[in-house]
Amino acid sequence: MSNFKTADIYNFRQLFFLDKFLIGHNGFIAGGCFKNIFNGERVNDVDVFFNSMSEFENAKKYFEKLIKDKPNLWRKSYQNKKVWAVYSIKDKIRIELIKSVFGSPEKIISDFDFTITKFAYYSDYEKIDEEDYLAQFEVIYQEDYFEHLHTKRLVIDDSLPFPVSTFNRSYKYQKYGYGLCRESKVKLLTAIYELPELNSEELGLSLYEGKD
Repeated sequence: MSNFKTADIYNFRQLFFLDKFLIGHNGFIAGGCFKNIFNGERVNDVDVFFNSMSEFENAKKYFEKLIKDKPNLWRKSYQNKKVWAVYSIKDKIRIELIKSVFGSPEKIISDFDFTITKFAYYSDYEKIDEEDYLAQFEVIYQEDYFEHLHTKRLVIDDSLPFPVSTFNRSYKYQKYGYGLCRESKVKLLTAIYELPELNSEELGLSLYEGKD
């Protein structure tokens, strides 16, 4: 079971550029983009999650208006049954609005498979302070997040809703120098072994299509 830490944003200045993607809606950013940011790597896409479908719809309307009003800065990227995405031309970053799973930041990242993806950046609207804009922003992350990121360890610390997909994704991370720890290998193989049946379609299953 994951244990999480929360913190204000003042010690995470490298995340400030993400604020612009949290304006105009009540979504929050979670997932793999933080791995890239903390490693000093280019961010190609940002995953935005919501507490409800209505919040997703409000965000979609907000970005649709941006596309209409500022076509030189924003354009539609793609959509499927789980994601609606827009592209920031200036930042060269794709913003993926997730519409397949909903919940709080802690709930959403709890369902991610590897600890190095369990990080979220969000606004606590009860703490909005006109004199201190940053006071509303907070982060939540798995307690061993930075240790595992630094040591390039792939650790599974919770249940696996899609073990075959996680197995497939572990190979992708291996290309970047990340390796499964011994305990996680056992947990993953056990989860796959316990599946009632195994087929190639399992490789494509995930919480959402843009999952990093």
